[in-house]
Parts: sequence; structure tokens; C-alpha cells
Amino acid sequence: MITILFLPISLIFFILMFSHIYLTNQFFVQLKKMHVHVWDTLGQPQWRIHFGDDSFTNAMKYIRKKEFTSLNDTVLESIYKKLKNVERGAVGLALIIIVATILDVFVKG
Repeated sequence: MITILFLPISLIFFILMFSHIYLTNQFFVQLKKMHVHVWDTLGQPQWRIHFGDDSFTNAMKYIRKKEFTSLNDTVLESIYKKLKNVERGAVGLALIIIVATILDVFVKG
């Protein structure tokens, strides 16, 4: 039974991870479109990560600390809420996968 549930739960987890990438990119696009000064200050972050380029890391810190709230941009706030929901779902599914794996090992072992 646990094995049957593992595949769909894992698939949903990966869908959530790709959703997170998409939503983060949408956040960057909105920053670039409506708040160029902030986007420039963050180093013009995007998903093409290069070694030695801290713009992506700085942008993620900016998002995590909710520094964007001072911009009063409802689109950014909406994207942030979706990002948090996706993260919560992914963490929850990851925990289910881990627990299911542990149970499977001990039940079969």
C-alpha cells in the first residue's frame, strides 16, 4: 500500500518544486516590470545562476524577509502567498515520503 502511494506523492512533490521555480520567476518578472530600481539593486536576479553571482541569493533573502511589502504591490504579495503555500505543501509531502519510506523499511525489514 505504501509503495502505491509513494509514486503519486513523489510526482506531486516534483510538480510543487517546478511550481516554486515558476512562481519565483514570476516574482522576478514583476519586480523587473514594476520596480526596476529594486530589481537593479538586487543585481537583476534571474534563474540563470552563475558561480560568483550573488544576485539570486540576495533576491531570495529579499523575498524571505518580506522586504517587498514596503512596495505596496498586491501582485508581489499574491505571488509570495502562493510561494509560501507551495513550500508548505512540498515540505508536507517530503515528510510523508520520508515517513512512508521509514515505515516501509521497518515493516518489510
